[in-house]
Amino acid sequence: MSEQYLGIDIREEFAAVTLVSKSWRGVDIVRSLWFRLYPERGNEDNEDLFVQEMDDFLKTGNVKPKEVVVSLPRQTSTLQSFDVPATNAQALDSMIQLEMDRHFAFPLESMNTSYYVIPTTANQNHVISAAAKREGIENYLNWLARAGLKSDDVDLSFSSQMNLLDQNGALSPNLQAIVDVSSTRVDISLIKGKTLVINRSVPIPDKEFKNVFFHHDIPQSLMDKVKKNFSDFLTGVLESTLYGCKSLENEESITQINLFGGGRCVETLVSALQSQTEVKTESVIPVFLRKDSPSSFEPSFQMTSLGLALRPILRDPIELNLHPHAQHKTKRKSPWKTTLVLSAAVLAAFAFLLMSQTYRNKNTLNSLNHQLDKIKPLAVELQKIDQQYENLSSYTEALNAIERQSPLKLPLLRELSRKLPKDTWVTRISIKRDQVEIQGYSASASKLISLLEGSKYFKDTQFRGSVTTRALGKRFTIRSTMEPRG
Repeated sequence: MSEQYLGIDIREEFAAVTLVSKSWRGVDIVRSLWFRLYPERGNEDNEDLFVQEMDDFLKTGNVKPKEVVVSLPRQTSTLQSFDVPATNAQALDSMIQLEMDRHFAFPLESMNTSYYVIPTTANQNHVISAAAKREGIENYLNWLARAGLKSDDVDLSFSSQMNLLDQNGALSPNLQAIVDVSSTRVDISLIKGKTLVINRSVPIPDKEFKNVFFHHDIPQSLMDKVKKNFSDFLTGVLESTLYGCKSLENEESITQINLFGGGRCVETLVSALQSQTEVKTESVIPVFLRKDSPSSFEPSFQMTSLGLALRPILRDPIELNLHPHAQHKTKRKSPWKTTLVLSAAVLAAFAFLLMSQTYRNKNTLNSLNHQLDKIKPLAVELQKIDQQYENLSSYTEALNAIERQSPLKLPLLRELSRKLPKDTWVTRISIKRDQVEIQGYSASASKLISLLEGSKYFKDTQFRGSVTTRALGKRFTIRSTMEPRG
């Protein structure tokens, strides 16, 4: 008994549908379809057209897929990637939410978000994240509902294409480009293995490209013109993408271009791009399937929909899900801003923490005086430190009293001064029995949990409340259990 899975790739000017079946013998493409959409006619007309085409497709063969996976037009979503330290699940989610809030331009409360974590080393994870406006997703889910389909999986074309390259055995640690060519725009992704370096979506300026994309029997003169214009355009986009990517080495270059889409002119585009860029360029086709694809399957239109259909049956696929019912619980964080004021505050914080070592109090006070003279021109807001400095002598006596009355507290403060990074300023520490609460400002708040968890003095460390942005940096509150261990 075989099971059927349906992948639907909706784009601005066309939609592609692929149905696959899985049995004990393997996976086969059963049937596929692509059809035009017309943005200039408005959403209602395109919805009616989509419903009619899907109704015909489903009735032919009485299609009843076990799962439906859909991707939406690239303009409806944003794709970002970043690295975070490896830590426990709760802390990892907090760090990722913090980074997503920093990377996406819109407030996360107004968007559907998703992320996929790829362990890269023992101490670091790579995160691929996506966000999309809710109203855009709900609009296309209504299309599916009218067509009699229900999908709990709203993925991105990028994930589908990465999974297809993985199935083809085409992923490598070398820098590669995924070039996804639609009729009006091109999506560029630079990848290394399963990690995403950068992603861009760029409109195609050549208005005649659409005719070549959708139609046969194009005059050779027009084809030659479009081919040259497109290869020049895409070469420029690839070069600017490389130059703008700070995470790459200076001498690093693209070793292969994997082309998806391209429509009727895909073969011409492959040869033109390879000639222009002098980089190996291939149009991706499903070489991993056990038998030839049916005649209805056109790789230049339907490779992404194939990847979507295969997602539920692949082992360890890259998958994002922007469906409203599959959202991560997002704890609101404010955007991160680095300022000169924060840099100056770091110096004062570091000096203050060092004062916990009472035998160095006098030298520390002198050092702080020197540092204050340097940082005053950097930020007007730090004028308040002058008043704080006048009280440092009384703080010294307070620290001495703490050491006499509670010998364990100063070792804890010394541990904090050793563990906390130099871009962090602690403003308040509260210790009640074995509970420690730390407040302050940091330029790298997302890293603090993993740093403190690595200490012999702390366990069950987590953020309390929200991390918010202030003039001096991200304001945080951390609660932990103090447990000195040998």
